[in-house]
Amino acid sequence: MDKNEFKDRLFDILNDTDDLPVKDIVTEDRNDVLNIYLEDGRGYMIHVTEL
Repeated sequence: MDKNEFKDRLFDILNDTDDLPVKDIVTEDRNDVLNIYLEDGRGYMIHVTEL
């Protein structure tokens, strides 16, 4: 699986889960970043790097 497919699948998992109160997901494909914003106002950044 290449990095782009991994990012797409990760996005789908985060977007479809009911276990996290995700309000929005903003992607920065050029920087390989997913910014996840929760309903409580907190935000998290996931940077995907292939090892």
